[in-house]
Amino acid sequence: MTSTGSPPREVDCVIVGGGAAGLSAAVNMGRMRRSVLLIDERDRFVWKHVAHNYLGFPDGVPAVEIRRLGWRQAAKYGAQLLLGHVATAARDGDLFRFRVERLPEGGAWANRPGPIVPRDAEMAQIFGEVPDGGPIEVIARSVILATGVFGHFPEFPGRDQCVGRSLFWCIHCDGYESIDRVVAVVGHDEEAISTALDLLDFTDRVTIVAGRAEGFDVPSSRLADLAEAGISAFPCGVSEYQNSDGQMQALVLDDPARTRLAVEQVYTVRRSKAANDLARQLGLDLNPIGQIVVTSEQHTNVPGAYAAGDATSLHDHQLSAAVHEGNQAACAANYHLYRAVQRAPGD
Repeated sequence: MTSTGSPPREVDCVIVGGGAAGLSAAVNMGRMRRSVLLIDERDRFVWKHVAHNYLGFPDGVPAVEIRRLGWRQAAKYGAQLLLGHVATAARDGDLFRFRVERLPEGGAWANRPGPIVPRDAEMAQIFGEVPDGGPIEVIARSVILATGVFGHFPEFPGRDQCVGRSLFWCIHCDGYESIDRVVAVVGHDEEAISTALDLLDFTDRVTIVAGRAEGFDVPSSRLADLAEAGISAFPCGVSEYQNSDGQMQALVLDDPARTRLAVEQVYTVRRSKAANDLARQLGLDLNPIGQIVVTSEQHTNVPGAYAAGDATSLHDHQLSAAVHEGNQAACAANYHLYRAVQRAPGD
């Protein structure tokens, strides 16, 4: 890699984000013989989550294993993979310029819950790092943002060990694992109410807690729906998420009685925030809640810039959707890189 002071590294495509969408884009761009640099700093895929609804894995597949195999597959087709932080992004005519810095000590990768990547040596061989001499400057003819979201879960000791084992956010992904379990939903809006009611298809032991001092932000009729369905509702915050070795044990409520609710699983329902800082720097259109606006083919409003996965207006938090969108973005970016003679007349 080239550090500041040397000529910038030039590639056909920079992909930011190494989750399912970014890896899918890297694999497919590599297979189309484009020079690709995938830059990743996030740690969502090192949680101990197992995908049970991804086609072809009847016994489920750990998300970290999908990531490991995706890294290896992308590298097989020539993609350059880098652990680093994209500090700045800018448009330069028809090109895109990026400044990539070394991840800070104690960052996301230091927080992963134990040795859950069994092949760290292999990963070290596949990934490069920002040199000690300074940041890397990269120029790309196209960019795919697969930067994901923040904010699925509250912060508490032991949280990362619980994610995907006893702490969830997506009923479509993990509701089946809640069959006959004692489940609490933490959330205050209509989505939380709907999640609690939907969980009754899997278990009759469901409780909901607003998760904030202001209580629930829904009509009284919806609270009546909960009561009629046998779901107890607590209009208060949570002062403590008790857990051990990845297993949620109880919620201690922030009420005068310090009520303790024994639980086996918790679903937290809170609005996630798209990681859109680079999108803003590049002038990409965002919707009112900050997601990157894209077409069904992952085009943004800026020629040569594409986005895929949960950071976009199309997101639905499904692994299969992220893989599809990464592929779509790669196809669109590859077409953008075609010579004029390769394009259909009028394009």
